[in-house]
Amino acid sequence: MMQENLGLNNLKDTITRRGYRFVILWAVGILLLYGIGGYIGVRTLQGYKADTEKFRQAWIESKTTEVDAQAPDVRIRPGAKPVEVLVGIYINRIGEFSIREGNWAADFDIWFRWTGDGIKPGENFNVVNGQIDLREKKKRYVRGREQYERYRVKARLTKYFDPSRFPFSYEALTIQVEDDVRGAETLRYVADEPGSGINRLGIPQNLKIAKSLVTVKLHNYVSGRGDPRLPAGAEDVHSRFIFAMLGSPPSWGLFGMMFQALFASIAIAFIAFFIKPIHVDPRFGLGVGAFFAAIGNNIFVGTILPQAERVTLAGMVNGIGLATIFLTLVQSAISLYILDTMGREELRRFFDKVSFAVFLIGYAVVNLMLVLAAKP
Repeated sequence: MMQENLGLNNLKDTITRRGYRFVILWAVGILLLYGIGGYIGVRTLQGYKADTEKFRQAWIESKTTEVDAQAPDVRIRPGAKPVEVLVGIYINRIGEFSIREGNWAADFDIWFRWTGDGIKPGENFNVVNGQIDLREKKKRYVRGREQYERYRVKARLTKYFDPSRFPFSYEALTIQVEDDVRGAETLRYVADEPGSGINRLGIPQNLKIAKSLVTVKLHNYVSGRGDPRLPAGAEDVHSRFIFAMLGSPPSWGLFGMMFQALFASIAIAFIAFFIKPIHVDPRFGLGVGAFFAAIGNNIFVGTILPQAERVTLAGMVNGIGLATIFLTLVQSAISLYILDTMGREELRRFFDKVSFAVFLIGYAVVNLMLVLAAKP
């Protein structure tokens, strides 16, 4: 009788063909879920990248001194002869960034050179996409009818940071200057391209500037803005000088900082595969704790990035992490049933080993695919 029981137990502890089939189907199902999620994520990120690549190509092909560039609806009075003012900017230092608030700081010199009287471009200029914190005249000279002024400016500029592929996307940083008093019929900016530039020592080490350019365009406010001197229906057109930089953040370092807690929680969840499921507290407790840690990481990332109307790379990485932890808890429940109810220890061990390999490979590959799809 004892030998029969031992034989029955040995038979019960043997992995049957049905057991192998179940584990294989489970592994294929998990890999299929990762494959579908990765495919959708990669296609989405490739679409985002195609949009930004068009923008980047437009930068590369941009003319740098489009004095007469204007939108189709901009109209200038025929015969107007505005005073041309040569304008340039030199970036002394780029300060702090606030990605969520959408602004960045800059310390720069701006100069004006023109011929004639009756205008004061240095006193009337304004940064239209930011706020000037310091305006200090550093130099002025007059030689005949030619005049020159240089100012040092500290300003906080507004900038919408697109979170779709952050931190693997290029960002355009611009300084846009207009004359507050005189419109384009009186004053026209001309870009000083050779004189404009960037102090490379003043750029943060983790910020790379891929390209910079200067341009001048006409901006139409499509309103007289209540000026009684203008006839009814008149439009207020101003010459706008633009200094722009195409920069990229420290991609890998910032990506690691954003998701280090998530990756640590995933690693902790994977430890559960090496614990017998009958030890319920550690087996399931690790996964539950990892799940809440991943939620905390999601909240942390939300404090860094601005709100987005579409699925972002950060959202994909967080979503895949949460889904992975949830599936490890499902796997633990199945493993507990195999061991405690069915009494199949060998099948349980095989199931845990295969699951660990499948989850590790699937999670690592899909995250690598997403990052490669997001990179420029």
